[in-house]
Amino acid sequence: MAKYFSGKDGALRVGGSEVGQLQSWSFSQSMSVLEITAMGDTDRTIKPGVRSYSGSARAYYYTATSTATPNVTDLLTAAIKASGTESDKVTLICRLEESAGSATDARQLTFSAYITGVSMSSSVGEISSVDFTWEADGAPTDELST
Repeated sequence: MAKYFSGKDGALRVGGSEVGQLQSWSFSQSMSVLEITAMGDTDRTIKPGVRSYSGSARAYYYTATSTATPNVTDLLTAAIKASGTESDKVTLICRLEESAGSATDARQLTFSAYITGVSMSSSVGEISSVDFTWEADGAPTDELST
């Protein structure tokens, strides 16, 4: 039987912690090409070049109890630093799970990445949210299984 994935099947982890109340995540891959066309060739020829990976996510900002840390603390503390302090590299895991919390039937990509942008918003009548963007440092450490 065919399995279609939807938003309820998605999860995002920072290190080993799942980002709770995640609204969305996305990633994209791009690759430059190197032209190797020579004088006298009639058609353009290319070779694969450098790949890059980037992505974004949106999570609702919340704490489970009054003493708990916010669900996006790891992301915020990795990105937002005092003057003169470098941002931290994080491990991001983009997952699609067959069923909620399923470890055996998950399709995932794992990246070492830097958080390159953070945007928080708070509006009357709406839940506060945090948007962030990231750029991978190197290739994924695993491949998306099919």
